Amino acid sequence: MTRHLRGSWRRQSLVALLAVGMCSLLFTLGPAGLTSAAPNGGSPKITLPKEPFLHVMVTTKKFKKKPPYTIGFADAGLTNSFLTMEYAEFKWGVGAEHGLVKPILTNADGTVTKQIGDIDTLLTQHVDAIILNATNTSALCPSIAKAESQGVPVFVVERAVKCSNYTQFLNDRDDQDGYLQGEFVVHKLHGRGNVVIIGGHQGNGATEQEVDAAKAVYSKYPGIHVLTTIFATYTPAKCEEEMRPILARYSQITAINSISGNQGIGCYNAVKQAGRISQIKAWTGDDANAWLKVVAQTHIPSVFTPIPVKVGYYAVLQAVQVLEGKPVHKDFLVPKATITSQNVKKFARLNYPTGWWYSGGMPCKYTPYCKG
Repeated sequence: MTRHLRGSWRRQSLVALLAVGMCSLLFTLGPAGLTSAAPNGGSPKITLPKEPFLHVMVTTKKFKKKPPYTIGFADAGLTNSFLTMEYAEFKWGVGAEHGLVKPILTNADGTVTKQIGDIDTLLTQHVDAIILNATNTSALCPSIAKAESQGVPVFVVERAVKCSNYTQFLNDRDDQDGYLQGEFVVHKLHGRGNVVIIGGHQGNGATEQEVDAAKAVYSKYPGIHVLTTIFATYTPAKCEEEMRPILARYSQITAINSISGNQGIGCYNAVKQAGRISQIKAWTGDDANAWLKVVAQTHIPSVFTPIPVKVGYYAVLQAVQVLEGKPVHKDFLVPKATITSQNVKKFARLNYPTGWWYSGGMPCKYTPYCKG
C-alpha cells in the first residue's frame, strides 16, 4: 500500500472514529462535558470523567526512521480470550501495513516481573516501538520511561497506567464504562437493591478504573448496597467458582455488575444452577461472544460496554504513524460498536465459540475462530 493510500485511509478512519463518538446513544453532551442519563426521575446526573490527554498532540519527529519497522508487543499474556483476540488483531494490523512491520511478541503470562523483563529483552533486540498491555497500573512505569529515554515510543493499549511518560494511550474508556454499568444497574433497580461487583485482575488498569467508577455511582444512592467485590481474572471458571459461595451467603442479590462478559458467563452459570436467574434484575457485560450469545438467547437485562479487541490493530497503525514522524493524539479513542438489547443478535455469532469477540471486520485468515 502506498503512503498516499495509507494516509487517505487513516484520514477516513479518523472521520469514522469521530462519527462513532458522536453517535453513541449512551451519552449526552452538555456544557460540563460528557454526562450519563439520570437513572431515576429527578436523580442527579453523573458526569463522566474526561480523558485528560484527548486534545494533547505529541510531536514525533524524534522517532522518525526509515522502514521496515520492528515493533515489539509486550503482551500481558494470552491468558484469556480477549487477549487472544487482541493478539489476532495485532497480526491483522501488521498484515495491513504490507511488509512495513516486523513483529516481535513477548508473553508475560500475567506476571509483572516477567513483563518488566520482556521490555528489557525487546530493548536489547533494538525494536523501533513497543506496544504494551500492562499487567499493573504502576509497576511498568519505570520500564516505559526506560524505553522512551532510549528513543523507543511506547503505546499503552486498553489498560491504563498511573503515569503519562508513554507516547500514546489507545484508550477504550474503562473509566466511563464503569459509570455506565453502575447507572444501568441503578436504573433497573429503581435505586434500591443488592449488587455484587466482579472485577478482572486485581491491580490492572481496566479493573481498577471500572470497579472504582461503578462504586462511585453506587455511593450516590443510599438504597444500593454493594454486598461484595470479587476478582475473577476474566475467566468464566473462576467467576463461577467465586459466585457459588456468594449465592450461598446472600439470599437476596438483585444485580451482577461484572466488568467482563467473558468472565460474567461463569457467574451467570452459577446463578442459573442455583435457580435464581429471575432474582437478578440487572447484568453488565461487554462484547465477548459468550455474553452476546447468552443475552441474545435469554433476553436477560444487560448493558453492553464494549472493550474493542481491535485496539491491537489500531496500535500497529498508530505506531507506524509515529515512526513516520507524524504527530498523534496522546489519547487515541478506540472506536466502539453501539450494542443494545435491541440489536445484540446482529453482533452475536451463535455459530462461533464463546472465545470469539466482536472484531470489527477482521479478515477470516487472522481470527482463530473463523467459520469462513
